[in-house]
Amino acid sequence: MSLFCGLIRRRSSAKDDKPRRAHTMSIFGNTNIQAISALKGMVRFTTAASPAPMHGWEQPPTQKAPPTDECSSQNSAQHARIPDIDIPDIHITTEMHEALDRTYDDLRGSEPRLSRAKFAEFLRTVQGESESAVNELAREYYTLGDFKYTWVTDFSWDATGPLPEKDLSKPLTNYFISSSHNTYLVGNQLASLSRSSPEAYRTVLLRGCRCIEIDVWNGDTIIPTTSERSAKIDHKRGLSGESFPNVATTVIEKVEDYLSEKAANRTRSTSFGSRSSSPRSSLNQIPLETRESGDRLDVAKPPAPRPRQTFPKDEPIVTHGWTLTAPCGFREVCRAVGESAFVDNDLPIIVSLEVHADEDQQEVMVKIMKEEWGEMLVDKPFDGTGPRLQLPKLGELRRRILVKVKKAPAKIVVPQSTMDLPAIYANDEDASGSEDERPSQCTGPSLSGTNSTFSSQAKTPSSKVNICENLGKLAVYTRSQHYKGLATKEAKIPAHIFSISENRILELHQKQHRDMFTHNKGYFMRAFPAGRRFDSSNPDPSLFWRGGVQMVAMNWQYLDEGMMLNEGMFADEKGWVLKPEGYQSSNKSAETQSEATPGHTMNLTITVLAGQHIPIQAGDAGDASRSASTLRPLIKAELHVDKPTDTERDVYTQEHKYKDKTDVGKTDHPDFGPHGSSLQFLNIPKVVEELSFIRFKVEDDSSKLGSSPLLAWACIRLDRLRPGYRFIRLMDCKPRTIPGGKLLVKIQKTLV
Repeated sequence: MSLFCGLIRRRSSAKDDKPRRAHTMSIFGNTNIQAISALKGMVRFTTAASPAPMHGWEQPPTQKAPPTDECSSQNSAQHARIPDIDIPDIHITTEMHEALDRTYDDLRGSEPRLSRAKFAEFLRTVQGESESAVNELAREYYTLGDFKYTWVTDFSWDATGPLPEKDLSKPLTNYFISSSHNTYLVGNQLASLSRSSPEAYRTVLLRGCRCIEIDVWNGDTIIPTTSERSAKIDHKRGLSGESFPNVATTVIEKVEDYLSEKAANRTRSTSFGSRSSSPRSSLNQIPLETRESGDRLDVAKPPAPRPRQTFPKDEPIVTHGWTLTAPCGFREVCRAVGESAFVDNDLPIIVSLEVHADEDQQEVMVKIMKEEWGEMLVDKPFDGTGPRLQLPKLGELRRRILVKVKKAPAKIVVPQSTMDLPAIYANDEDASGSEDERPSQCTGPSLSGTNSTFSSQAKTPSSKVNICENLGKLAVYTRSQHYKGLATKEAKIPAHIFSISENRILELHQKQHRDMFTHNKGYFMRAFPAGRRFDSSNPDPSLFWRGGVQMVAMNWQYLDEGMMLNEGMFADEKGWVLKPEGYQSSNKSAETQSEATPGHTMNLTITVLAGQHIPIQAGDAGDASRSASTLRPLIKAELHVDKPTDTERDVYTQEHKYKDKTDVGKTDHPDFGPHGSSLQFLNIPKVVEELSFIRFKVEDDSSKLGSSPLLAWACIRLDRLRPGYRFIRLMDCKPRTIPGGKLLVKIQKTLV
């Protein structure tokens, strides 16, 4: 009985007045009652002879398959009834069906049906399936319906392979950790309409981030009113550092009120005027920082309802200091973290605190963290794992929150001026930026003329803040340590974390590679974006992972090449990825990257056969300003691997291509023909699959904007890239999985 019996392929008529969306068919969906009844009837017919279920599906029987020339299940009543089975709802276009049909026809050759031997050979040699899985094939012959049914139920079509069970038995430093920089921001660092939001923490935690950053400032500063200022004759007009959040809130609220009023007026005028307005021309759309670097696509959406300050005045706030970024409360951030951290992921999180608050507010911080996180907070060492001797294993920290902050000094000496604080009190490169790489060391903006300066009590960006004892005690296994070198005694303390700018780490990688690599096998290092990235762009994280850096802090609010690679690295990993064996602390022989992972020479060919549900315009598949028939999708692919250095290029006799692109397709359901369009990467050296990636971008070649807008993308770690005929699932610019969005490809990969 054919699995697709009763499903009539509908084709668009040439007489249609407007283009229709390419028709898709559900392989085993519930949209066609006759087809679903036929399938269930077939399963009931074969139940008695079927072996035990495998992967939740009834396996085909060992005897000859039942006749397949009828579309009804009228005879099924005479068989024992089984519970309804969960049919996977997989919709693919007619063009994709035809590509799979051609594969079946090529395999069966001149035979009327596909033999078990030929099917098994296909699964082994083309699909790369295991021998044990192939041996489960039960039928002697397979019709087209049987072929597709067995393929989709017993073998995966996904290009991204499943993960093995995660090994949680290693110390924490043996894992790469998905990390966020300036987690609180919903825009770029200097945007005039940027906000700090507790929802940003919920978002990244639910997406798998396991190391977040919180910038904490005093929350009790009040901006004097005009009358208050005039009453004080000796008052110096100006803003203190802590006043900036209040000014930011006022400015942002006024701007948002203005935009809302303009949007309302425009809506009214459009309704009664003679000139029409497209949805994308509205003034109520504010650009978000979701641009793909190189193409710089801006995505806009209407602003959310304006939130009001709900945090108590006597509690710390979270904001981006010295910018017009509106704050949120430290307590509401901690509450969001506690509620979101372990919803569907019990692996631990690290909270990196950048502390700008004074000691009184730090005591409030400790109180809030203990109240909001309770037993989840690690506030003392575990038995048998003293932080000066060893770190706990990952499996010992399920559902626990680690705080990363500096330890309090052994003896606190309060200087007369906050400008004279010694370096031990610094929020320097263990916070978000090293002193020599901050964007500016200015004293802040004045309000009017040269006589308008900051209050004498205001702190400049280079001021130091001493950490109180109770807060420092929370740095149990994750102690922020100012970087002074890899040979210092602090570099041998198991609990220390060096937070270093991306530029400094790349310099260490070049000049002290052996020392840095061996350090990172047993101790933590964290990389953060350079100060020049005020637009919240990201570095290439794979450069740092190859050097053993566990935490590469990324600006999650900004979709670019770096964030795509981060998504590819940590997909389905719950934020913790075990390092390759040569990178682990138990390996005592490898002292360099090349010794730890020598690499292979790779040949990779990806033939794109068809695509479906390509968004018409990035972020808005329902845009009415254009038709899907005018879309011209182009798929670009780039390999992210360790490229040969200048000295190594002499060893290799040819230039290597790391980028390629397909032919230009048509419509949002492109068909690249019977032979497809190939992406080729030949003789690529130094490939370490666990630390290398293939990245796809789907762009619109018909754009008249001068550059091709990014429509969709995907990124897959090479050790998870499966050979054979596969579907690559696409994501949009949010980034979210596009419902039904995928590419049908044939992948051929060899390693020498």
